[in-house]
Amino acid sequence: MYLERAYRQVALVSYGNEFLSGSVDSEILDRHPLLFTHFPILRDLDTGTLLAGSASHLLNHLKTQGLFKISLHLAADVLEDITESKIFDLKTTENDFCIVCHFPNQIFKVLIYAEEEPLWQEYDENGFPQQSNYNNYHDSVENYVLMDISHDYSDKILADLQAFSWQSFYDDYQNSIYAFDISKRYGTFPVPLTESNCYEGNYYQKQEQFPLLPFSLKRNYASNLIINAAALTHAFHVESHAKNEYAAYWHMSENERKEFSKASQTLDELFPILLKHSANHHQEAVLNSQTQRFTPLITPPTIIAKSQDDSAHDSNITNTEHIALDETPSGFHWVGLIKFLWFMLWCYCALWTLAYFTVHWGNIFIIIIALFYALYKALKIKDDQSI
Repeated sequence: MYLERAYRQVALVSYGNEFLSGSVDSEILDRHPLLFTHFPILRDLDTGTLLAGSASHLLNHLKTQGLFKISLHLAADVLEDITESKIFDLKTTENDFCIVCHFPNQIFKVLIYAEEEPLWQEYDENGFPQQSNYNNYHDSVENYVLMDISHDYSDKILADLQAFSWQSFYDDYQNSIYAFDISKRYGTFPVPLTESNCYEGNYYQKQEQFPLLPFSLKRNYASNLIINAAALTHAFHVESHAKNEYAAYWHMSENERKEFSKASQTLDELFPILLKHSANHHQEAVLNSQTQRFTPLITPPTIIAKSQDDSAHDSNITNTEHIALDETPSGFHWVGLIKFLWFMLWCYCALWTLAYFTVHWGNIFIIIIALFYALYKALKIKDDQSI
């Protein structure tokens, strides 16, 4: 399973159904960061003709034919024989996804990701593409072709859409993944249920973007399980990477490596199922009030009883505070007199040049102004200290 494309397909199905129901407009759908950098386009299977150039165009094109819903499924469950094409490579691996389109009268068709050989490139004599003529358009899109599905797979499609218990899946996920001690070492157990949205995938400045699942969701199982599974998958890949020579993995015993491999394999098998259910049943993933009661966001504070020593200490602190509040400055201190004379001298010198040469009684005027200024400053400082 190519995880980045899987995230884009989850976003296309979850937001696409909101678009088909009218809850999301085309601007939000097309500008979703996962669908904007690799926007899905619809091509004709036989000729390769472009039929729709964005997510909203693709859904509108199929809506004119009666499309009312899309769903995500594992390609191995609904596809057996895939038509060969001279233009597209339609091969799918075990955990690849396909998007099933629902039409009236239980008619199903499937959107399959198709890699196209860039035929418009020019090649040199050695068969390598000339980079000067390289067109990177095919790197910013994901080609899909529409194919018919045999009626034999209708039951499997409908089975994926039956009523689904997220509480049971949550328990099964923890029992399967965290049955291994190695998973508890690299993951988070128990899986927290504190997030409303997840931003897994190729995001930039995720706080300003649309989440993987529709933003109307409250705290839900799907987002939290995806966050947990994605983090554990990344930790396993980093730990066992061949170039990470300082990782603890290379110093594990044989039994620990077997457990590591088994835990990683279990996660690889369960992660696609989680993404499939998240795309098809995200509306049902919201935590109910009973579940929220047992998964508090904030741990309640612990109340510690006071001992006699603590009570005595508190009373001493209270008495000290009362004594400090009752103390008020009294009397006329020498410091206040010095400040008074300093302010008076400063004001006299400042005004001397303004009034001395203007009027013959300039000295008397300056002294009076300086006296009032010094009194004002001294009284103001005294009031501030008393507050």
